[in-house]
Amino acid sequence: MQNQEEKETPESRSGSLEAAVVGREETSGIQVVPVFISVDPERDTVEQVGEYVKEFHPNLIGLTGSPEEIKKTARAYRVYYMKTEEEGSDYLVDHSIVMYLMDPKMDFVKFFGKNNDVDMLADGIIKEIKQYKPVKA
Repeated sequence: MQNQEEKETPESRSGSLEAAVVGREETSGIQVVPVFISVDPERDTVEQVGEYVKEFHPNLIGLTGSPEEIKKTARAYRVYYMKTEEEGSDYLVDHSIVMYLMDPKMDFVKFFGKNNDVDMLADGIIKEIKQYKPVKA
């Protein structure tokens, strides 16, 4: 996710996603499924999100939904987002920049903020996954 002051581009993030998540699967033996959720359902159609995530990595899953579904999801994960008007008829969406590590049952494990570099992100993900012990129900 990005905010209006810090523009994220496919070129600036694809290298870190590749290196931190997917690029280390072979050496760590760990598989991760990266997921992107749009916080701009008014502008981001399913097709647009699908094309957007291809710019980052071919295995990245892109999701969107109705404004109410996005609001509910953002609230559940404590993600801030706000549509802001810009000159003319266009707008920006200001939002928090967070990556969440979820377990196989989609329960929260850990979050990583925008200040993590590629190595910190990769090391943090690998450490958490290696320490993971499923909870028996």
